[in-house]
Amino acid sequence: MTKLKYIKFSILIAVLSLLCIFSATVTFSQDNEAWRTDTQGNLTIHTDRIAHKPVFIPLVENGNRMEILAIRAMDNKVRVAFNTCQVCSGAPRAYFDPQEGGVVCRNCGNFFLAEQVGSAAHGCNPLAVPGVEATASGDIVISAAVLMAHVKAFRNWKRGL
Repeated sequence: MTKLKYIKFSILIAVLSLLCIFSATVTFSQDNEAWRTDTQGNLTIHTDRIAHKPVFIPLVENGNRMEILAIRAMDNKVRVAFNTCQVCSGAPRAYFDPQEGGVVCRNCGNFFLAEQVGSAAHGCNPLAVPGVEATASGDIVISAAVLMAHVKAFRNWKRGL
């Protein structure tokens, strides 16, 4: 490789690396503005910041990783669920990825419309979050007690992947 080609290649790699870093920073910033936790561990989701693309909210409860997913459905309501499948929750790949109009389970491949997130029960679908409360501003609050009660659903979540 000539010296000029090497320099061009190095510049290209540097630019691509900066784009990846900038992209990751912007994504984190947007997600962080969509939610917050308080000192007691309660989660508040700012519904005005949730779009039709799912937002995945990472949490750590008693040292265990877990996630909440929030998405705006076509009826304009924000739906929330734990980012694990009711049936597949014991599997490491029992989590959802975004797909046009909803989410798809990485373990079983089932697709769920945004309208189904957090509403369907007793089957292969995103695990609903019980006890969701709305504030006067329309934000969604999930108590620390509810989060703690569902840590076991994430016992093998994303382990070994």
